[in-house]
Amino acid sequence: MEQPTKVIVLHATKYGETSVILNAYTQQLGLRAYVVNGVRSAKRKKTFSMGMFQPLTQLEFVATTPKRTGLSVLKSAKIIHPYKTITTDIAKSSICMFLAEVLRSVLREEEENTSLYHFLEHSLIWLDTHDKTANLHIYILIQLTKYLGFYPDVSNISKPYFDIQNGQFCEHKNSNECVSGEEVILLKSYLGTKFDEVDTILATAKQRRALLKLLMRYYQLHVQSFRMPKSLDVLYEVFS
Repeated sequence: MEQPTKVIVLHATKYGETSVILNAYTQQLGLRAYVVNGVRSAKRKKTFSMGMFQPLTQLEFVATTPKRTGLSVLKSAKIIHPYKTITTDIAKSSICMFLAEVLRSVLREEEENTSLYHFLEHSLIWLDTHDKTANLHIYILIQLTKYLGFYPDVSNISKPYFDIQNGQFCEHKNSNECVSGEEVILLKSYLGTKFDEVDTILATAKQRRALLKLLMRYYQLHVQSFRMPKSLDVLYEVFS
């Protein structure tokens, strides 16, 4: 029997007739997969409901790992931060879908990173408890690069160009992966802002979209096998 662990749900995939495989980011073990038996059955009395496994739900649960299969099986689960607004607000739920996709692409299996877990936990509670959230997904993407090892070098932040390939600011356009303009000016705003002031950054939907496009390219260049999130277009639509 494993000890209770805190997890953030990333994705649930159908498994067999009535079960799912749950991908989750855990506080102690990094990225893990769990079998949730019977959650899709028609029975009225079930141990779990699919509502518990929506993207970025925060749970505490206990699992066992039978030697026979090697797959961890969920035994008990409870929601530890019941969201008040994320589940009913289309913009917030779209942010969660998008971030869950990004996290599935960039997190590595069985690699503990407690500070990253706490950052995600704090970010999601902030999203749930604040009204002005249009800047949050971009801020999280930028901060996430700290934990993944490619946070932009800000030593030359006054320079007009941003070299996406090398993650640094420069004076001249060194390559096709060097950009300047509104999105770079906006990137500098995010880099100079603390978490609790993220809602004070002023930007239009068009400017955010351009910066998000830049960040997706940045991730592509720095994370091997990064997959462009399918929910990106939904996000563009919601915040247009």
